[in-house]
Amino acid sequence: MNGFGRGAIETAGWFGILILLYCGPTLSKPFAYITNQGDNSVSVIDTTSNRVVKSIPVGEKPAGIAVSADGERVYVTNPESMDVSVIDGKAHQVRKTIPLSAALVGVAVEPSGRRIFLADWFNHQLLVYDSGSFDLLARVSVGKAPTGIAVDRSGGRIFVANRDSNSVSIIDAASLNVIAEVAVGRHPFGISVDGKGQRLYTANVESNDVSVVSIPERKTIATIRAGDRPYATALARWDRRLLVTNQYDNSVSAIDTGTLKVVKTIEVGEYPEGISTHPDGRHVYVANWFSNDVSVIDAKYLDVVDTIRTGEGSRAFGQFIPLGWISHQP
Repeated sequence: MNGFGRGAIETAGWFGILILLYCGPTLSKPFAYITNQGDNSVSVIDTTSNRVVKSIPVGEKPAGIAVSADGERVYVTNPESMDVSVIDGKAHQVRKTIPLSAALVGVAVEPSGRRIFLADWFNHQLLVYDSGSFDLLARVSVGKAPTGIAVDRSGGRIFVANRDSNSVSIIDAASLNVIAEVAVGRHPFGISVDGKGQRLYTANVESNDVSVVSIPERKTIATIRAGDRPYATALARWDRRLLVTNQYDNSVSAIDTGTLKVVKTIEVGEYPEGISTHPDGRHVYVANWFSNDVSVIDAKYLDVVDTIRTGEGSRAFGQFIPLGWISHQP
């Protein structure tokens, strides 16, 4: 089935009800950006047609990715060449390559787009860069082997998964002080924070589960069994569903965030890794590393509705679809 098939926009949400799409000329359709580690490229998917419209050459072995909320900039981490490719979201061309001192993967951009965050796996730090000049602004000490990064919708807090510390660091975005370190499952990797900034979810690769963290209480309040080697997470259906990629199972666990139960296990491509939700809140894109494609899941019916051929070794770890296309109003 091409495209979304069952309709793109639903007028319901976790606030209550109205969804407004931004109608600016460059935001008429969001793109999904998929890093292909095997051929050093990024596949650009038009999410209206669910087809690849361009392949962009980047650095060596691209893995991590972050798209600014307005879709204007795309940041790609290339561990082998130890740099970041900065892609123009309009022209779909690399505008700048930023050298790094280490092979980094995890990357995120704050909602304002002013700062970029990189997880320094080797030195146990969060690196903070100015998105315009790409000057290094700060180094924040976190736990061991930081991986996934998330920023809450207000831009007030930054969350970092620390794989080898089995924890998540919570950082005040203004002061860049670590305000808490919360114990989670074994080897957390991908993380997601809900729209209200109340809950954080971590995919724990070694313990095969998901930790649910209460952000106000700064503690883990639940643990949910997932599949084999859960890797990354995405919230959908306005935070009513959490979807988790399971690398070894070739599957995605769909979790009801109200009951904190797995409601379905969805078969996808081989060795799924990165996962992001379309701003319609309903369609979820999954990058499958070994089958070189992307599965599109309808989060309402919890079925795969499309499979998109991409490049070789599709990983796309991070937020690879812009979030700023849609606004929720009470």
